[in-house]
Amino acid sequence: MTFTDFFKAPMKAYWWKEVPNFGDAIAPFLLEQFAGIKVEWGTISHSSIASIGSVLEHVPPLWDGYILGSGKLFENSRLHSFKKATILAVRGPLSARHVGRGDYALGDPGLLANELVGPQEKQWDLGIVPHWQDGDLVEKFQKLMPAKYSTKVIDPKGDPLEVIRQIGASRRIVTSSLHGMIVADAFSIARRVEICSKMKQEGGDFKFRDYSASIQTPFETGKMFAPRRGNVENAQHAIYDAYKELGAQLKK
Repeated sequence: MTFTDFFKAPMKAYWWKEVPNFGDAIAPFLLEQFAGIKVEWGTISHSSIASIGSVLEHVPPLWDGYILGSGKLFENSRLHSFKKATILAVRGPLSARHVGRGDYALGDPGLLANELVGPQEKQWDLGIVPHWQDGDLVEKFQKLMPAKYSTKVIDPKGDPLEVIRQIGASRRIVTSSLHGMIVADAFSIARRVEICSKMKQEGGDFKFRDYSASIQTPFETGKMFAPRRGNVENAQHAIYDAYKELGAQLKK
């Protein structure tokens, strides 16, 4: 086997997959598209890359892989040392406080999700993207929407690229999913965020505030809103550069 053949073999990468969830499942697509590397899932201890999602608490002591765009789940949880890890990006400045100083990007890789599918023709007035634990969001907003407006329930457990397409094909988004919010921002779609009560045991709104801080935008619930486009694009460019740096370092 040549070195080139070895590099083409899938690398082990870690993302959360205990429950199907498009926001985590896009990790391998983004790594292939933007870093030029094929990956397959592995446990964190056997992986060289941790990318996307609230998984920083999962990183063991002395782990020496690459972190690209992950964040914390709990605001006050303690993390192991990242002295041996190479940090290319973390989700936001609230997570970065616990990671330590460094020359790394701030932003969520999901901001590049629109690039995986391209522009989408609008089909629905409102896309509803519940968190995978949220059993109330869909019924609430289907009742609120006047009959003349079309709605689309978007299953976060569905095929990740199809979920992204459906978000992109919506004129507006209401969501209790972090990546429902982030992908809406990637497509420049106004979104309203609701917090699912079951998420209180999973860090509450911390990850939403962490991401929002990365695009210099106050986090608000219950309000249809589109963040300033320039702030989103700055984070997109930073994450894009982080992927390119990962690809370059792995090819050395």
